[in-house]
Amino acid sequence: MSILKKAVTFSLALSITSILVGCGPKAVRDSDVAGLDTEAMGTGLDRRDIEKLHSENMNAMEGSAIVKRWESEDSPQVAVLPFKNETSEHIDSALSALTSDIETTLVNAGHVTVISQENQQMLIEEIKKQSGGAFDEGKAAAAGRMLGIKYIITGKVQSTDEKMKGERRVQYYLYMQVLDVESGAIRFQNKATLTKALL
Repeated sequence: MSILKKAVTFSLALSITSILVGCGPKAVRDSDVAGLDTEAMGTGLDRRDIEKLHSENMNAMEGSAIVKRWESEDSPQVAVLPFKNETSEHIDSALSALTSDIETTLVNAGHVTVISQENQQMLIEEIKKQSGGAFDEGKAAAAGRMLGIKYIITGKVQSTDEKMKGERRVQYYLYMQVLDVESGAIRFQNKATLTKALL
């Protein structure tokens, strides 16, 4: 191939590439585009969904008897364990963010002492070791006692998924509960719901 043909081929390839790149998605920030976080991009849980589910559960907890109990107990130790994903969606990172949001709210409210991530990891490993990898409330209570934890906050997310004529609706149910480590009793439980759809 002559040098001229190579130059023309390269120039053509470069032009096509620049056209294709110009037609693709453009990277933006939420400060660049008003309402960027308003629209849903799919039926999975996004930041706004996590904030809504977190807010509903924490507001219900704030007005419950468990907070009055904590205030009378002078800042008992609490561990927030990962929430179980019982959906068909890949939402583990969203649930991890939810756990961090709950910890942050509890720390800032000042009703309890939230134990460190390192101690939480010890607790999780102990529960897995005792129960063969599955979450067991009884084993969680026993492991919590060993670490001086008085309460465990945990929960799960479930969903129903419906499809009809090219449309899809996913309903999420986030259950949160506070377990008393000493007795194993559930001291608080709440359900927050959320629906997302492709119409």
